[in-house]
Amino acid sequence: MHQPDVLLLVKESLSVSPLFVDLEADFHARVPVVICKEKKSGLICKVSAGNENAFQTTSYLSAVASQEHLLLPLVLGLRRWAQICEIDRAEEGGLPPYVFALMVIYFLQQRKESLLPTYLNHEVCFFSSFI
Repeated sequence: MHQPDVLLLVKESLSVSPLFVDLEADFHARVPVVICKEKKSGLICKVSAGNENAFQTTSYLSAVASQEHLLLPLVLGLRRWAQICEIDRAEEGGLPPYVFALMVIYFLQQRKESLLPTYLNHEVCFFSSFI
């Protein structure tokens, strides 16, 4: 199945879901997307197909969220704050949504008692053992 076909199916599926509103599609964007708003939180959701970077980012965020139950509510809270402050609009020079998740992950990693593993520090220790 080709990318446009997948996005048309996504658009069709979201159009009948009671969880999302304000459904639109931008098939002429650099990365074609289906855009909708999650009804309960008001957060914007963009769905693309065939975008390897987005897939890897989503997989990483999902894996980290499964390790710490505080991650999702903190990310949603920070994204809501960013929406209120109007700094979450990447197309207008703001920050993309995944950046807020990465900020929360970094915060949870840097606490005095870390709630999430810090992969970089592990790699630094690993490489320093070879020196």
